[in-house]
Amino acid sequence: VEERNRALIYKTRAIDHQDEVQQQDTDREILFDFSRILFARLETVLEYHDYVLDVVGGQERRERFSVATASAAASRRNSRAVAYTIGDVWGAMKAEILSLLNDYLIPKETQLAGAIDMAGSGGSGVKPGIRDLFQMERGAGISEDVESLYSQIESRFQDLTTAISSKKKESGTSVVIDEYSDQHNSMRHKMLVRPDIEHAPTLLNMALSFTKRVASILGSVVSVPASGSALSPSVRRSVLRDVTASRPTSPGQPAQMYDTDSEADVDEYLQVFFKKIFLPRAEAYAMQLFESITSASDAFDIDLHAHFNGRPIFRSAAAVVPLLRSFGSLLNNLNSFRGENWGILLQLSHKYYEKCAELFRETVRTPENQTYTSVKWSETPDLQQLFSRKLKQTGARIRASDATAEMEKEIRLEEGLKTERSLHLNELVFDLKRLVCLAQQHQTLEWLLVQLNKISADRAQVLSKYEGPTSAALLKRHEADKSKIVGRYSALSVQCLMVLRIEVRAHCTYYLDLATREGSYYLENDAVEPDQYVQALNADVSAIEEKMENFLPSDKLALVFGGISVLMAHILIANTRYIRHFNDAGNRKMIRNILALQQNLTNIALPEESGLDKARRFYELYDLGADGILKHIAENGPGFSFDYYRRLIDFAYLGSGQTGDLSLGRANNLMEAKNKEQYENHINRLRDLLSQAQGAGMPKSRPASAVQRSIAASPRPVSEQAGNN
Repeated sequence: VEERNRALIYKTRAIDHQDEVQQQDTDREILFDFSRILFARLETVLEYHDYVLDVVGGQERRERFSVATASAAASRRNSRAVAYTIGDVWGAMKAEILSLLNDYLIPKETQLAGAIDMAGSGGSGVKPGIRDLFQMERGAGISEDVESLYSQIESRFQDLTTAISSKKKESGTSVVIDEYSDQHNSMRHKMLVRPDIEHAPTLLNMALSFTKRVASILGSVVSVPASGSALSPSVRRSVLRDVTASRPTSPGQPAQMYDTDSEADVDEYLQVFFKKIFLPRAEAYAMQLFESITSASDAFDIDLHAHFNGRPIFRSAAAVVPLLRSFGSLLNNLNSFRGENWGILLQLSHKYYEKCAELFRETVRTPENQTYTSVKWSETPDLQQLFSRKLKQTGARIRASDATAEMEKEIRLEEGLKTERSLHLNELVFDLKRLVCLAQQHQTLEWLLVQLNKISADRAQVLSKYEGPTSAALLKRHEADKSKIVGRYSALSVQCLMVLRIEVRAHCTYYLDLATREGSYYLENDAVEPDQYVQALNADVSAIEEKMENFLPSDKLALVFGGISVLMAHILIANTRYIRHFNDAGNRKMIRNILALQQNLTNIALPEESGLDKARRFYELYDLGADGILKHIAENGPGFSFDYYRRLIDFAYLGSGQTGDLSLGRANNLMEAKNKEQYENHINRLRDLLSQAQGAGMPKSRPASAVQRSIAASPRPVSEQAGNN
């Protein structure tokens, strides 16, 4: 084999280590050629021994019925050694096969390191530069004593070995003809290729196929049902010729499954080797590779050469998936070995999930070791259900009414979680690196889900080829394990994306809360620029979107930023309850804020939304005055709630300065009374218009408005108090 494949062997040694695929293919060809010839020779040797034992057995039967004196028969029996059995030959072959498998499949770099060091030092076993502690000196007296002692030991050893040899001849025990087998078993084979676990499909399947072919010869060695009987050697050789066609013809061809009990017993030594030696070594090797991949300093940096949907993924994931795929293919090609052997893949998948979960926990932890608000909100069941529906509807056409209803529901849920307080700076993630890490992790997990499903589908296809309760049970168990691990990956991936969406919305809430609570909207002159908090929000949203665009596909990007214009409009309208002073210049500043927000959302790559148009229409109604607002409702129908319209009317009274001034005396008090009556007429008219439009009665009593509180706080004149008394 070495002579015939010398060119391939030299080619393998010359191949660069980076080209592992070409090297594995070359090694596979060499090993297949070697194992094909080896097992064919072993099969021939076993067949010859079977024939010899058949002849010896026939000779004994003839001698039993031949005419001979008792003394002559007894002398022949004493002079002839007891014949060996086919089981003795098969035991030697099994030992050789297992030794071969161990040499080619189990790398022993650590065990060979000492021998390599000794060979490099000239075989002396002494490292250069080391000083001896003892030195043996030669002397005439010492040499004579040593030689006399050695001669005594040598003579006793020769007597002992001669006695053992004569005792074997007297007892007539069966021995294997290969008298040098013990020496050869203690030595490693001459290796054609380097030991590698990847050689398992070639060697193990060839050994399994060979065992199946010779099972008929070994029928008397293994246990068989009581009703059966051992086949005669001639019949066994006939059966052997019939199954010769089952030899593999290519390196990737697996051995066939066994059905008979005798075949299962014959291949038990391979099953034991596979379970007790090969699998533990393969699992340890896989774990070693996994740890080297995930413990690297750049394990969770992006790999610019690995992409999913045009976006990069983690470097460690790009290396772990080929490892999973390689071992999955390896175990699929060894499916002839009984049992579920996919524990290692489940362990690797679970360990990588734990690595990702640990990274997620580190990313969403504040410097004070607290959890960010967006993570807490993402664990709310109602928000999770709502986000799951949005995720399923990604890319689908949804009716505008349904989309609006879901947006309003999401806003109500977030307001319930926020309560009436303002969000604090340390509750939000302003470190863009953390947000980028969440986006990268989501993208990587989505890619891993695709790859895990492919690997699982290949395994299910292999298991479905075989019929019977065992295969069905293995397939059912495999599906359960796959659903469990895929569910965990999917949940973490969804949470990463959900945290990003909630974080963007929390940033909008934080800045617009400050803009309405701390901003001034009672101005003497028109504002030149939008509010400072609105400018900060625009810069923040643009920076986040610019980073996310590099790591999330367009559909996921739309899911993260979708609906924020509706949220902004809601906050700008609902937070009017925090504005205590308002006039025309303040209204123009508010409209400038809205236009700035609209322009910023138009510049970034977001789905087209018109949520802020609602806020602009709301504040444009202020310019109509109280009477104009009521007229607009009568002509166009209501577009806002009663509370929102009442605040606009309050702003109209506050902006015109009609809340009264005590320094003006009685005339001013009469004006206050008139304004109060006029204000109440506007509110009652508003209630009637909304009741007619909605077909439902409006509440008869409402909390006091800003105008009502201002009027009620003004003291009545002294003359009016005296008249009442």
